[in-house]
Amino acid sequence: MASIQSAQSHPAAPPIVDGRLARSARTRRAIVDALRSLHHEGDLLPTAPRVAERAGVSVRTVWQHFDDLETLLAEAGRRDLEIAMTFVTPIDPELPLAGRIDQLIDQRSRMYEEMAPVWRAARLKAPFSPQIRINRDRMVRLGRQQLARLFAGEIAAAPAPAALLSALQLATGWPAWECLRDEQGLDVPAARAAVELTVRRLTA
Repeated sequence: MASIQSAQSHPAAPPIVDGRLARSARTRRAIVDALRSLHHEGDLLPTAPRVAERAGVSVRTVWQHFDDLETLLAEAGRRDLEIAMTFVTPIDPELPLAGRIDQLIDQRSRMYEEMAPVWRAARLKAPFSPQIRINRDRMVRLGRQQLARLFAGEIAAAPAPAALLSALQLATGWPAWECLRDEQGLDVPAARAAVELTVRRLTA
C-alpha cells in the first residue's frame, strides 16, 4: 500500500521529463533554423554569437546543445535534407519523355531556388568539414538514383549508359543551376529552358 501511495504522489514526473526533452528539442531546432535563416539572408559564415542572437538564446546554450561547429553542421545538414526531399515527389517512369523531363526540372528548380543559400554556405566550409562532404555526397547519390530510375529506358538504350547518366547528372545538378542563375545571371524561366534543352538533347 505504501508503495502504491508513493507512486501516486508523484504523477507529474514523466510529464516533467517529457517537457524537458521537448524544450531541448525546440531549442536545438531554433538554433539550426537560426543558422539557416542567416544563410538565407546572405550571411554565409555566421558566428556563434550571431546564431545565438537570432535563435534568442545565449552562446553558452548553443554550445550546451552542440559539442562543436561540426555537430551543428551535421544537424543543419539533416534539416536541409528533410526540406530538400519535400520537393521530390515520385514521377511515373511510364510517362512520355517530355512529361518526365518537365516534372523533373520543375522539382529541381524549386528545390535549388529554396536550398541555394544554405548550399552556398556549405560549399564554403566543405573543404574543412567531413560532415558537410558527407551531406553533399548523399544528396548527389540520391539525385543520381532518381535519374537512373526516371530515364532507365533511355539510359539502357544508349551506346554508353554510364556516360549518359553522368551527363544527365551534370546537366540537372545544382552546380549547373548555380552557374546559370549566378554566373550567367539568367532568371528562373531562362535557366529552366537551358536545362530542359540539354536534357532533351541528351535523351533524344
